[in-house]
Amino acid sequence: MQFNVAGLMKGPIGEVRRYDLEEDLSSLKPEIPVASPLTGQIQFLRTNSGILATGILRLTIETHCARCTDAMTADVDVRIEESFRPLVDVTSGRFLLPDEIEGSEDDLFDAALLINDHHILDITEVVRQTIWTSMPMRPSCAYAFPEECPKFQVRLQELAETLGDEDEWVAETAIDPRWAALLPLQETLGDDE
Repeated sequence: MQFNVAGLMKGPIGEVRRYDLEEDLSSLKPEIPVASPLTGQIQFLRTNSGILATGILRLTIETHCARCTDAMTADVDVRIEESFRPLVDVTSGRFLLPDEIEGSEDDLFDAALLINDHHILDITEVVRQTIWTSMPMRPSCAYAFPEECPKFQVRLQELAETLGDEDEWVAETAIDPRWAALLPLQETLGDDE
């Protein structure tokens, strides 16, 4: 997702360009399990220190329900708002010194936020990072509550059958020999304490 912003950099502060996006992000697999193209609109605003990129983008990802573990898809809304700084003066072509760039000097150390010497603004890394932070942490299928999901109930039943009675499971676990000396104490105190 690269844009030539030379014309915008020559324009006055406040000039705006808008672009409709439909990008195939399959190259990000398996890192981001993309199920649909990234769509939306991105806007570039000329500022005194560079370009402010804003936009609302949307894509669908492949994931698994956190409750029933079935495969599912989830829509992800991606909100972009990032400032990009130029490396080169667009009119003279000379590289800018760090003290000539307005804004935070820390922005100069993040390569993803720099407009290269050919005036190409690349938003790919910013979009990738924003997708990561926008993805649902615990995606869930169409049911609002776990009790409503029939597959979740089946999984719970399977788990209960596999583990059996909790007391039996605890009794079958091996005792560490270092703790074996405490077993007589447990028997004298009983299971209540």
